[in-house]
Amino acid sequence: MTDKPTVEQIRADIEAGEGPHAVRLARQLAEACDVDTMLELSSAFADHAVFAPLVDIWRRHIAKCGLDERENAAFANALNGLAEEHLAERRETEAMGLLTEAIGIAPRLDYIRRNIASMLVHQGDYDAAFVELDTLLTKSPNDPQANLLLGIARYQSGDPALAVEPLEVASKAGSADAGMWLLKALCIDGVSDQSVGALQHLIESHPERAATLIEIELEEPGSPLQVFRDHPAVTKLLS
Repeated sequence: MTDKPTVEQIRADIEAGEGPHAVRLARQLAEACDVDTMLELSSAFADHAVFAPLVDIWRRHIAKCGLDERENAAFANALNGLAEEHLAERRETEAMGLLTEAIGIAPRLDYIRRNIASMLVHQGDYDAAFVELDTLLTKSPNDPQANLLLGIARYQSGDPALAVEPLEVASKAGSADAGMWLLKALCIDGVSDQSVGALQHLIESHPERAATLIEIELEEPGSPLQVFRDHPAVTKLLS
């Protein structure tokens, strides 16, 4: 009879680059281990961003042992990690399925809900995105990423005036991207004191990033930022 694998042994295999062997041992261990051991095992894989095998290991564990409430966040994190890998490969349908499963298991994990909202905004499903963002912002009104996503969603859905407030929150929190979206929203109706102030704030706060963002935006036909093409601050930045 062989000895039961240990988390320490599995972690050592992962760190040594012996991934397949570590996975085989982990599958064996996960089918009959307690909650604390499963959480340690999950951490060993998550610490090295090895999510595809980890999700499979979790599913084997759940099939044999069920899912304890204390395991919800760790399993959801594994699903989120695999979803991010799918997104990097542009497998959006699979990614959304994993994120939806994850938030169902651990609805209090804001970073997962934020990822769902980001995907919905990217896909142009603004009504669904507003639902997720409302949940996030009810809990954390000053969440920079949620405010950025809300501003983008409002802008892209045809409400640039309503985009200004959340974009201001995100911009003040230090987001250069929010500063650019804010500038675009303010430029819809042409140059104003407010749009000039937003331009100067973006350039002063993020000079290198601002140069890249402004240059890209000026290459877009019909961009509202075209009104600033000959502004002294822009010409100086891009010179």
